[in-house]
Amino acid sequence: MLDYVQAAFWSLTYVFLIIYAIKFKRHGIPLASICLNFAWETVALGQSLMMGEFTGSLIVHIAWFSLDLVILLLFLFCETPEPKVKWKKWIFLISYVCSSVLLMFVFSKGYMLLSCFVIDLIMAVDFIVFVLFRRVKKHWISYVIGGSKLIGDMCAWLFYRDAFSINFIGSIVLLCNLVYVSILLCKPNDQGLLCTDPI
Repeated sequence: MLDYVQAAFWSLTYVFLIIYAIKFKRHGIPLASICLNFAWETVALGQSLMMGEFTGSLIVHIAWFSLDLVILLLFLFCETPEPKVKWKKWIFLISYVCSSVLLMFVFSKGYMLLSCFVIDLIMAVDFIVFVLFRRVKKHWISYVIGGSKLIGDMCAWLFYRDAFSINFIGSIVLLCNLVYVSILLCKPNDQGLLCTDPI
């Protein structure tokens, strides 16, 4: 049951990231996070397709890959132009290819689940840096994104925490998500908490 709940809340996170980008012409997810997340979904979907079985997991991977792809396209092409946008596209492409190759090796060694939680941890830290140094809108959409991400990660942690490594990483992810939501709620305006200019 918890696995379905985490899938639902992560799907909600993706949907509202799309809404945020369209509404504000500004991305609501850091570059490193979308790169790692899209690379993981690409490799996971490829693995599910190669297994040749039509399962609930395959449906989730197709849905998440599709939502991630929309978020990525909005991230790269549809936001308010910034001076380093061309560099950003190249950085993403190189990082995406390298991450995908690394994840294919990790998956082949049987560490698919562990890699998911490691990426969740990187994303949780990345979101904290993001809200500290980027202009994140103080808007109910931002709160839904932070809250649904927190609940999704928490449900995944509770469902998979039998292994010590998953339990340990998941608890840190939960703490980071709580810090992110707290900063988002407490920051005084639409600017970054520590910097008024976007990076």
